Amino acid sequence: MKLLERAQKRKETAMLILEELKLLEKWNTIGQAYVVGATAYDLLVDHDIDIETFCTHPNAAEAMAILADLTSNPKVLELKYRNYLKTPFNGIYFKIQYEQMPSEIWNIDMWLFSETREGPLSRDLVSLMSDSLTNESRKYILTNKEELLKKSIVLPSIYVYEAVLDYDIQCTEEFLNWMEQQDVDIQTNWRPSK
Repeated sequence: MKLLERAQKRKETAMLILEELKLLEKWNTIGQAYVVGATAYDLLVDHDIDIETFCTHPNAAEAMAILADLTSNPKVLELKYRNYLKTPFNGIYFKIQYEQMPSEIWNIDMWLFSETREGPLSRDLVSLMSDSLTNESRKYILTNKEELLKKSIVLPSIYVYEAVLDYDIQCTEEFLNWMEQQDVDIQTNWRPSK
């Protein structure tokens, strides 16, 4: 199966999981939810789904209440949260581990933010990425992400996107050399320049 086909199959699985768990429906009861990251960009390599939700006043108890019934789903292995309101992330993080099949565990990362939150937001990247990506750039990004996964190298995918879209980096070796110059300890405000 080719790169783009594999990514499309993963996206289809991700959307089925979201539908089964009714996650967007749940989050939309307390704010405005967005599927973001690789799922939104059709660049899924790992079993990972990202959601950002924006509301008036982020409240962990309210969010856990809408997610609580997921604990009765035998495919939901883990449900947890962490309060990052007093950090630069300025939000509340939730995570679900979902067992699609015995050898396939999906991580669902969900952030709850205030509508007035400032700083980098994945929600704001979705349309910019859609406008910037071509089939060729998608192939380079997917190749790099697959190679990194095979090598068990964990880096934020946004750097792969930046390297390919802004610096025309095509192979993993070039990417890793470029990464040596990047500071991954700070939140990036990167946006595609094309």
